[in-house]
Amino acid sequence: MHNCFMNIDHVKALAAVVDEGTVEGGAFVLGVTPSATSQRIRTLESRIGQVLIRRTNPITVTEAGEAVLKYAREIELLESETMDRLHGIDVGAPDGVASASAHGRRRVPTVLRIGVNADSLATWFRPIFAEVAKWDDIVIRIEVADQNVALPLLTSGEVLGTITSAASGGYGTQVQRLGSMRYVAVASKGLLSRHRGLGGQVGSGEIRSGTEAEVDLGCLPMVNFGKDDDLQFAFLRRVGITSIPPMSVVPSSSEFAVAVEAGIGWGLIPILQLGDLSDDLVPISADPTIDVDLYWHHWNLASEKLGRLTEALHQAAAQMR
Repeated sequence: MHNCFMNIDHVKALAAVVDEGTVEGGAFVLGVTPSATSQRIRTLESRIGQVLIRRTNPITVTEAGEAVLKYAREIELLESETMDRLHGIDVGAPDGVASASAHGRRRVPTVLRIGVNADSLATWFRPIFAEVAKWDDIVIRIEVADQNVALPLLTSGEVLGTITSAASGGYGTQVQRLGSMRYVAVASKGLLSRHRGLGGQVGSGEIRSGTEAEVDLGCLPMVNFGKDDDLQFAFLRRVGITSIPPMSVVPSSSEFAVAVEAGIGWGLIPILQLGDLSDDLVPISADPTIDVDLYWHHWNLASEKLGRLTEALHQAAAQMR
């Protein structure tokens, strides 16, 4: 590594082009020309002695760039909180007394970038929006990622915290358990009736009464969320099925549940969502549940705003088991 001093403006330029995906977009946010933005990044790369961004569309960071991007996020957060404190204290006034001029000053809210899995976003996470609405000093930007693959968002510096199923974290992070999200493997009675001849008997009970509907899952159509969703396959493996049944893909938590309810396939639905669906859904096996432990990983920073968000997450997550 060459001279390791990093100019803050150069670091912010890297973060801006990554956030916007292009040099032009980053330059617009920074209020400078694209050529000036490119020069700042080239100077930063020269000082560090490594390439920091992949000049693709959209722009992404290299492994070395991940470390610098995380540094940029930390600077952004700590700088914002420091300015809040300075603007709220009058020089010469007693400690903690707000400046009269501070009351009329426009505050630029701090951006908290977080990763959230789709099922959490559609269920227990929702009260967070009402809580954030009370905070005039914070805005949130959410990256949706499956809980199995969300951790790289944190290590790459794209977010300052993420919800994941990983129990252990990396260097410089804290990990806190949020709870266990219970899923139930269900299908519509109509779907089960149409596939009665493929093995197993269709029950007539409702999921809320605990009656099961036994079917041959190796043939029954299935709904999957996307390429990162292993939940349905984990359920199949648990019952000894290794073949892939006819599969539809619906990459939206709410619409996933609607698709299962409509009868295009069976799927694992959060128990928190089942109350909003029709009584036409029934479990598809004698043991239809899977529990997924969720954890909140975040940077190890002494940040009041990050702490506030963390507390709100724990309160909202109390809806889970």
